[in-house]
Amino acid sequence: MSDPGPDPIGWHHNPSYCIDFDPLPARVQALLAGEIVADTSAARIMYELGHAPVYYLPREDVNRALLEPTDRDTYCPYKGHASYWTVRVGTRSAENAIWSYQTPHRELAHIAGYMGFYWGRMDAWLEDGVGVPGPREIPGRIDTSNQLEALFPQLAREWHPTRNAGIKPYEFAADSNELVWWRDASGDEWQARIKDRVLEATRLRADGDATPYG
Repeated sequence: MSDPGPDPIGWHHNPSYCIDFDPLPARVQALLAGEIVADTSAARIMYELGHAPVYYLPREDVNRALLEPTDRDTYCPYKGHASYWTVRVGTRSAENAIWSYQTPHRELAHIAGYMGFYWGRMDAWLEDGVGVPGPREIPGRIDTSNQLEALFPQLAREWHPTRNAGIKPYEFAADSNELVWWRDASGDEWQARIKDRVLEATRLRADGDATPYG
């Protein structure tokens, strides 16, 4: 769990996977039960294919007096192992609301000093003193609508459940050249590139140009 080296399942199988870690040019505060859990001007937003935007705040800007470590441990094939904390303010608590990749894989070594937050487990978020209803998204930065699972759910259902170790259809765009295993409802198994399966699942129109309107 302390090995920050590259992961043979994640990045080695899918080196084009995209995780951006963008600065947010605002003072960000997270609150629970009226207490400030974090207050920073160095917030980052993680944009990752197939995921909603996630706010990561510098560890030193989080009020550690409100945190209790838990035994929860999760593993991401691209980031590594995550440790979790519950936020407790008086009788209020937000279970496993904050996590950190303390020894991430070297491809994401830059996130080691940050703590990620489940947005909805805080009572309120402020940016420059103004309440905001949800995390910021940069249009086009990570197009989750282009992932294979969203565009072609029927193909995602044929993703082989055991022979694609450690990788899932949400991790790939529909135009990926990745060669993966498939299994259909009859049990037949084969390998094919994702983009080739996508082309097979679409059809060519034979009626010429689209009809203009307006």
